[in-house]
Amino acid sequence: MAGSARREALRAQRTHPATLWFGPTYGVMEQVRAGWLMSCMTDPTPQAARDGLGWWFRVLARRRSTGEAEREEYWAASALLERERLNELTVAGRRFRVVRADRFFRYGLTGPESPRCTDPDTDRDPKPGNVDVLTGGLLGAGDTPGGEALLGERWEAVPKGTMVPAEVTRDAQRALTTHPKIAMLAPRFAVTEEKDGHWPAQTGAIPSPADARRALATYFREIVPVMLQPSEEELADYRWAARLLERERLHHVRVAGRRFRIVRVETVVRIGADGPEPPRHSDHDPDPPLTGETEELRTWDLIDEDD
Repeated sequence: MAGSARREALRAQRTHPATLWFGPTYGVMEQVRAGWLMSCMTDPTPQAARDGLGWWFRVLARRRSTGEAEREEYWAASALLERERLNELTVAGRRFRVVRADRFFRYGLTGPESPRCTDPDTDRDPKPGNVDVLTGGLLGAGDTPGGEALLGERWEAVPKGTMVPAEVTRDAQRALTTHPKIAMLAPRFAVTEEKDGHWPAQTGAIPSPADARRALATYFREIVPVMLQPSEEELADYRWAARLLERERLHHVRVAGRRFRIVRVETVVRIGADGPEPPRHSDHDPDPPLTGETEELRTWDLIDEDD
């Protein structure tokens, strides 16, 4: 399988030679003995990741299996995250960090790259009841950009130009030095629609092609009738396309004059001497912390591990 995946990667370099930056994403990691244990790394802003970490602290605090001293630390950390924008915390002897990653599409003459035949194509959505946030596996040790392990590619993004704030460019250039190595995460997938020769994403990054197809089928079946109010003929076409997506492993769909594609998303974490890169000062982070959850949930009953 490793050899097949490498051959597919080399083929992608020929068929889709450009790597286009898709913007940053965020998540939470915990430093453990074996390395850095990851969340799914799909939060749209640093604050969304902080809110997720606070939520997990509240879950840990409410578990019956948590010791009383540790429970109080988790409650205190949850309350702190409701007041401050912290990207690094040590709680109950455990070190947590909000982490930044960059996302990329491969692009060629025919548009963005679709899933590869070596990509797992099964439902990877979290199962109901799974409340642990750090289920993304261990972060790799990192490779040197441009090296053989990365097939000569650098996977770097330094936005420039008159429309880019100077601090964004400055922070991106600094990151090349402060976090010089990169780790490639498992690929994710997104639904795109062609518009005027471009393929803007219509969803966030999704765990598998099957999940992306399901999201697109749901859009055709549930969203289109309400939002677009198509004719009966077009509505029948959308319903047919939804059934087709549920039956077959399709990556391209045409319906009602529209073109949709499931595309492959590469995610890259920069790594320095002290571990993965935290959010940058210039990153878009507009939302205030989520508040009030700690005070309310402290009055609730404790829960069992699987609740």
